Amino acid sequence: KMAAIRQEILSSKNSREYQKLKWEELRKGINGLINKVNSSNIREIVVSLFELNLVRGRGLLARALMKAQLASAGFTHIYAAVVAVINTKLPENGELILKRLVFGFRRAYKRRDKLVATAFAKFLAHLVNHQVAHEIIALQLLAVLLEEPTEDSVLIAVDFCKEVGSILMQLAPQGLIAVFDRFRAILHDGEIDKRVQYAI
Repeated sequence: KMAAIRQEILSSKNSREYQKLKWEELRKGINGLINKVNSSNIREIVVSLFELNLVRGRGLLARALMKAQLASAGFTHIYAAVVAVINTKLPENGELILKRLVFGFRRAYKRRDKLVATAFAKFLAHLVNHQVAHEIIALQLLAVLLEEPTEDSVLIAVDFCKEVGSILMQLAPQGLIAVFDRFRAILHDGEIDKRVQYAI
């Protein structure tokens, strides 16, 4: 009986149930591939992702990548490489992921959620390294973090600079020098904790 119902659903491609079924298949496919990706199988995973409907499932892809990166920050460079490859063929997907990351970072930073803010900042840094995101985004993020320095914001900025400093030195050396001047001023003021001062 279930097979007959399923066949009836599949026979009418415009029905709501068929669309729900296809959406669920797409979600499971994207999540499964993103959860399996690592440095040894990235090529095969990206090819498999392109076989799915990434135009329809770009929101699903963004959510899957952000969740996976939050769960395992050690794989951030791999997730950023996946985004970089997808961005070459489907730039609107790269743009959506970037927008959601910036929005997620801003929300986490306002809530003082250091864990999420640090993870999203790391993801943004790797996207700048892969030139999916423009270096101005990196400089703006550093400006926000160091505008009113707290212990957490300075630590996030230090980690972010470690990830993105090399490419900023090549693409925007004046901006990086300004960031280092700001770090120097924060150290000179001496108002933050010794642990944070040592991190700088």
